[in-house]
Amino acid sequence: MKIFYSILLVLTTELLEINLLIVDECSRIHDFDVIILNNLSKVVIPELDGKIKGEAGKVAIIGGSIEYTGAPYFAAISALKVGADLVYVFTTENAAPVIKSYSPDLIVIPHNAINITSLLHSIHVVVIGPGLGRSTEGLNLAYETIRICKQFRKPLVIDADGLYAIYQNPVILKDYPSPGAILTPNNAEVRRLKQAVTESDIPWYKYWGDFVTVLQKGETDMYFSNNGDYDWSLHEGGSGRRTGGQGDILSGALGTLFNWGLKANLCENTKSAQLAQSVAAYAAAKFTRVCNSNAYKNHGRSMLASDMLNEIHKAFDELFL
Repeated sequence: MKIFYSILLVLTTELLEINLLIVDECSRIHDFDVIILNNLSKVVIPELDGKIKGEAGKVAIIGGSIEYTGAPYFAAISALKVGADLVYVFTTENAAPVIKSYSPDLIVIPHNAINITSLLHSIHVVVIGPGLGRSTEGLNLAYETIRICKQFRKPLVIDADGLYAIYQNPVILKDYPSPGAILTPNNAEVRRLKQAVTESDIPWYKYWGDFVTVLQKGETDMYFSNNGDYDWSLHEGGSGRRTGGQGDILSGALGTLFNWGLKANLCENTKSAQLAQSVAAYAAAKFTRVCNSNAYKNHGRSMLASDMLNEIHKAFDELFL
């Protein structure tokens, strides 16, 4: 009995400390800075005790093609290793058995063999783009998914060839509803997106509405929220090694963290969803940089994306626990 009460006291104390931290950060949210971002990144991490399978997140990766099977794997396994309970990969019929062979932990489904609407209904966050390719089949899958997610108000992360789909048809994402979508372009993809949107007096990243935000990846990562309240930049960490697959690791991690940020209902106000987008994007960007930095220390120029996967546990503990 004494052990039980000791454990209860520890849990109660930890919960009180977290609640006080949230109150403190939310009271000064108008002075948004990296200190708030770092603290709230820790707050959104859910407890493991008392959970059932699925509560920590169901993430879907929409991507993969016969040419690109590694990208959806890196995104999916990262989402799973960061802490999602279930991760699905919806891909082409040819790519499915290849991706499935990489890991028995992933649920890999050919999209033409299922009713994608019924499956997406139970998903918490959808990541579109890793390895999707630019074929008509891939683009149509991206557009169909966006339309379904818009109807269900599903949180979206759009990366890689998902951004190419937006470049080809920018209107498809216009006025995407809360809790919104996060685009994760690199500098070259930003240039294409700027060319695609209608010219106006407003910044290009505001084209899609209040709940579509941009994490621009580069030597310095920059985040642009529609209202400007939760913008930030991040330069620390990482290395000069830009291995293929790093962006996929970020998008998968972001899928899990986005879900957690929304469930935390940060500051419990009308801007909670927009704040969750910013905090999740910051946490994912910093996390990916730490994975890259740690892997580079161990492997130098021979570092691969798979080496970064091996750093996920260490990076997670370093940043969030």
